[in-house]
Amino acid sequence: METTKQPLNRIGQNFTFWQLIRFILPTLATSLFLSIFKTIDDGLFVSNYVGKNALSAINIIFPFSMLTGGFSIMFAAGGSAVCARKMGEGKPEEAKRDFTGIVLASLFTGILIAVLGMTFQEQILRLLGATDLLMEDCKAYSTVLWLAQPVSMLCPLFDFFYSTAGRPHFAVVSSMLVGAMNIIFNIIFIVQLEWGIRGAALSTILGDIAVCIWGLNFYTRKKNEICFARPQKHIFRLMASVCGTGVSQLINHIAMSISAFAANMVMLSLVGEDGVAAYSILGYLHYMLVSAFIGFADGIAPVFSYSFGARSKERVRRYFWYAVKFIAVLSVVVVVGCFIFAEPLIGIYVSKAKEPGLFDMVLQGMHIFPITFLFSGFCIFVTGMFSALSDGKNASIISFLRNCVFSMLPIIILPALWGINGVWFAVPVGECLSFFVTLLVLYLNRNNYGYGKSRVAILIDSND
Repeated sequence: METTKQPLNRIGQNFTFWQLIRFILPTLATSLFLSIFKTIDDGLFVSNYVGKNALSAINIIFPFSMLTGGFSIMFAAGGSAVCARKMGEGKPEEAKRDFTGIVLASLFTGILIAVLGMTFQEQILRLLGATDLLMEDCKAYSTVLWLAQPVSMLCPLFDFFYSTAGRPHFAVVSSMLVGAMNIIFNIIFIVQLEWGIRGAALSTILGDIAVCIWGLNFYTRKKNEICFARPQKHIFRLMASVCGTGVSQLINHIAMSISAFAANMVMLSLVGEDGVAAYSILGYLHYMLVSAFIGFADGIAPVFSYSFGARSKERVRRYFWYAVKFIAVLSVVVVVGCFIFAEPLIGIYVSKAKEPGLFDMVLQGMHIFPITFLFSGFCIFVTGMFSALSDGKNASIISFLRNCVFSMLPIIILPALWGINGVWFAVPVGECLSFFVTLLVLYLNRNNYGYGKSRVAILIDSND
């Protein structure tokens, strides 16, 4: 039954539809801004001032970056769910101590990744498909990024927990810092000093450092609902819970790295280095647009976790249907926008006058690829919701099928049948299949959390 007790935490408010959307919008904007700044960094500056081979080199490294980023997102999403749930259970101090333990675990993981990456750098790059033509650029870019992994691991964690602390607008400031640092130092390092691809990597890391400084300034303030505190002794037990809850995010990133690797190999075999550059550009556009859905899922996740911890099945049901309506509208808007503004979007990364062949190749993909967004936003939201409800099993089922099975099979099969068009159709086909699997998982769990018509919520009611 809905409690009448006034919530102490901002994420415990009894949101109306528009109140919920206003609360989530800063996180959505943060994710969108970060993706725009990232694509401007690697796309606009690198492609226009360094060259398409450098852009291809960055895309060769992308699978490894996705893999390492998966650990950070796993800690962030799983940690946020654990901490928000404890806040809903009335254990705010325990949530603060858990947050500190998660930060320490992330820092240690970043150090381990940096050591392994630098020790086996050339072997990793060769495995990722770096050709002799691209190897020098790959080494220059990866050296900077991998050495800075301890800092980079903390950025998603800090950004994710602003919503858990009830201060999502702080993440917007964080994204603005990233953007300002990237643009300013790209102009200095790439345009003026002509440091090439190494300059792009350095500007990225300086942005990460700025984000960490901003986060440390926030989380050291004891008045905040999430802040640093003495970590608990049982950190391994905590991280087992965090990883079990957020493992779907790791699966997602591992699968994305594998599918990106497979796509790179297919494009190299079909078209060569230009094919990798074309896929890179379409990948940047996909990353930029899908980030809006990721931001929405990240923003609403702590609200679900708190409501679950507070045993409020009525709120879980209501927030679910609020989200479904918003996602449906956003999906249509994104798809229509892609078809209308296809050429201007592509023009951000490649000039039609300078590289007409490359431009036309990407435009061909933009006539097919946007269908993806009719399905992907819903799948992203539902996966994030199950993680937020501490249901790592169902989140992982959707994530594994969506990102491993349904992303890999089309990229292997369709190009063999349709050539380069098969590459462009691969992701939409995979997302469509994932959509129907997601609907099935939702239906099978409708009585566990109360979002179905019967409003039965077994996993919530059993705790009352």
